[in-house]
Amino acid sequence: MKKNIIMIVSVLVVTTALFYLGNLGTPSPGSTSGNGNPAILFMGLLLVLFFILVYLWKRIIDALQITRTTKLIVIAANIAHFILGIMYQRSSFLAYRQVIADANEKEYGYVDWVYIDQITSFWSLSIHLNNQYFNVNTFLLFCSLSILFALSLNLISNKNSSVNT
Repeated sequence: MKKNIIMIVSVLVVTTALFYLGNLGTPSPGSTSGNGNPAILFMGLLLVLFFILVYLWKRIIDALQITRTTKLIVIAANIAHFILGIMYQRSSFLAYRQVIADANEKEYGYVDWVYIDQITSFWSLSIHLNNQYFNVNTFLLFCSLSILFALSLNLISNKNSSVNT
């Protein structure tokens, strides 16, 4: 159990560093970016770290023998946190999009909405949005989702083991 906790702390330290470095890679509003977005590479590493976290959380949850009611309460709280976090992130994104538009208007005298739409498209993984992908809120969502998955897996595996016996 102690080894799992040390591993979780280690993974969270690395995850925190990746989120921090990703956030640092955001150019200031109004400036142009270089060649691509190197923080995209962090996303692959974060995916691997996510699955490691789920595995480690599940091992700890299995060892603690938490009641089903407590697990369901924590799952409900995680779902509520996830919904509120997504709503907050959407609001933050729209506010930041306006900051970029204001910087564009200040520099050129008008807002080039085609350009703003291109650099703020979620699927473009633009370097201009790194601070929207890598921030404290998204870090907490990342951690919360890993706990949610681990608890869900624990409930499913316990249900299956009770059916098989």
